[in-house]
Amino acid sequence: MTVPHEQKPHQESLSLESIAVLADGQGKAVINAAINAAMRDTEDRGEDGKARKVTVEIELKKLGDDNVTATVKAKTTLPPYVTKPTIGRIGMEGRKPRMLFSPASAENPDQPALPNGTED
Repeated sequence: MTVPHEQKPHQESLSLESIAVLADGQGKAVINAAINAAMRDTEDRGEDGKARKVTVEIELKKLGDDNVTATVKAKTTLPPYVTKPTIGRIGMEGRKPRMLFSPASAENPDQPALPNGTED
């Protein structure tokens, strides 16, 4: 059975306000790093209209009879990086279907590459 302990003057109680000082201040550092990553991506690609998310998790584990550990985890969820579509035609190689596209034009599978201006 857990024995309750009296709070000593130098101790803090775990709360929203004290998360920042967990692990010698690493709690604040990992949360701020996740926020900064989400903000960087919002500034870089935010015109896509999608939300960036920061999830903070506090993991508590019992350690022995009367101790507990607290671990702070912060995760950033960013939208995937996506290219514009490339249009291709369906072609066959033997009996295998293939996508045939032009590397010179994502919009036109029949667009040949422009001449580079040098003659052989």
